[in-house]
Amino acid sequence: MIAIEQVSTFVPSDGGASRTITIRISDLREEPNGLWSVAVDVTGFKTDDHTRIWGADWLNAVEGAASFIRELAGGKVRDYGGTITPPLLPP
Repeated sequence: MIAIEQVSTFVPSDGGASRTITIRISDLREEPNGLWSVAVDVTGFKTDDHTRIWGADWLNAVEGAASFIRELAGGKVRDYGGTITPPLLPP
């Protein structure tokens, strides 16, 4: 199984130390119920997140994971204040 991993740098706007953020999509598999799922990990913020995203087919699961990452990690960047490189959100 191929994993997609992006290592980014988050610089908080409060002057705190920069953080290494790792975003990973991995373990794509067809489930016994016919749906597909993929693991999503977002680590390096104040809390780490690990979950599975489900889809009707493999591509739908991967698309859902990308959308989930944009919402989750992008939301953390907005909530904590700061910047992440490379960017997750449109400028």
